[in-house]
Amino acid sequence: MSLLSLPADYAYVVAVGTVGVYSVLQYATIKVSAARKAAGVKYPAPYAENAVAERDVKAKIFNCAQRAHSNTLENLPVFLLSLFHTGLYHPRYAAVGGAVWLAGRFAYIAGYSSGDPAKRQRGVFQYLGFLPMFLFSSYKAIASLPFLQ
Repeated sequence: MSLLSLPADYAYVVAVGTVGVYSVLQYATIKVSAARKAAGVKYPAPYAENAVAERDVKAKIFNCAQRAHSNTLENLPVFLLSLFHTGLYHPRYAAVGGAVWLAGRFAYIAGYSSGDPAKRQRGVFQYLGFLPMFLFSSYKAIASLPFLQ
């Protein structure tokens, strides 16, 4: 007896949510680690001091890479919830949306980690993948509230 029935194509959603997300997080981690080493920022300092980053390009690159990583972690919970929830109804659309978000995150991290914060905008297309899932998931959640039925 199965307590949960998943759509046949849900494996695509799981692949995006596991392998894809792991790849993005590892990419961000590698960028931060390399920048930390180059800038000489010792653990456990999360960022180089602003005064140092203003005069040392390597410290600025580290701060930018660290911020790109942090921003990815900040966005991850709502992305994953939207991905997995939307995938219950439309697994292929969710997987494609998730893949677009991941590609956008790679571009965002690469751009921001260059040391030029404006280059993070290269990943703005991530929202073309995220927003439809977020809106669909939000709609389904709100529409299923008992007091609205």
